[in-house]
Amino acid sequence: MKRAIRVLQLSATVVFCWSLLIVVSGPEITQGRPPIEGRQKGGVDLAPDQSFSGPAGSIIEYNVYIKNTGKSTDNYLLTVSSSQGYSVEVWQDTDQLNGGDVQLIPPDGYLLTLDPDEVATLVVSITLFSDAIDGTVDTTRVEAISPDSGASDSVTLTTTVNSSLLYPSNWVQLGSDPMIPSHPDKVDVKALYYTNNGTHVFFRMALADRPDPKAFAYIVYLDTKPGGQQLDGHAYDYLLSSDGILYEWNGTNWIDSGNQTGYQADGTSLVLWTSLDNLGLNAQDIHVLSRTITKDFTIKDSIGPYDILRNNIAEMPLMLIPLVTLAIYFAVSGTRKRIENQTRGARAKGRTGSTEKTVHVVP
Repeated sequence: MKRAIRVLQLSATVVFCWSLLIVVSGPEITQGRPPIEGRQKGGVDLAPDQSFSGPAGSIIEYNVYIKNTGKSTDNYLLTVSSSQGYSVEVWQDTDQLNGGDVQLIPPDGYLLTLDPDEVATLVVSITLFSDAIDGTVDTTRVEAISPDSGASDSVTLTTTVNSSLLYPSNWVQLGSDPMIPSHPDKVDVKALYYTNNGTHVFFRMALADRPDPKAFAYIVYLDTKPGGQQLDGHAYDYLLSSDGILYEWNGTNWIDSGNQTGYQADGTSLVLWTSLDNLGLNAQDIHVLSRTITKDFTIKDSIGPYDILRNNIAEMPLMLIPLVTLAIYFAVSGTRKRIENQTRGARAKGRTGSTEKTVHVVP
């Protein structure tokens, strides 16, 4: 009898262990979510981190790009936060010409939908406090999170309060760059801005990384009068260059005009400027083209051309510049062309004994 009981106990133990093994090795039981193989595979890329400066009370803009790197349409919840508590707006640039933009934030928490590989341009506008102290550094974080796939990414925009800058802060964006990034990032122009202070005109080349004027040339072409070098459908007469020289087209070559181009690296931007007295503003429409090139004259990035009314670039009082956007219009030809490994140059020979300096510029 005792033997029979022991056999029965042993059988029960074997059955229990076998049942336990089945449970442990059985299919995964999920709570409130589909099996792993059925979940949406998503991805998002938000870039680039950027930095710039401005005086207290100014509005600083940055262009940020968000891309759906997943394999299906996804939604991204957008949020922003400023370490200094500054007011932050986020707009979606719909035409890369500073017109027809759509405001996304405020309020915080906009849900942006993107198809696979689709890229959206976000213009982040940060308003510094009017009583902000020089040297104050703000870090604004823009984050995108998908509530569906769980994909997330963020960028950091760093803005420093500086009231001793050589240029005004009333920047007007001419256009942004929707194209695939150029490499390295320090030659990738994300947006082009301009302003004036009544005596000088300034251009801000907003880049994906800190500029390197020693390794690359950062230039802005201006078409201000009849004649000039033919580029992208316009004839350019002046060239502002990060080597500190204002060049002028003499009908054959680019020569040193005898006047200066001021330039300054500011965070991830490069600012160029020259005196309005140095420019012959004879045309009603001023055409603007910006490029970055290597020392061997290879074009790395190009943004433009854009049109500006002459009175906006030369005659608008500083206090009215924020209203300029109502008067600016842009040509349909406001395209961005990304050209790699082109080495065509306008090579010229200087006259012996001449004070003119020639420059090799890639057309």
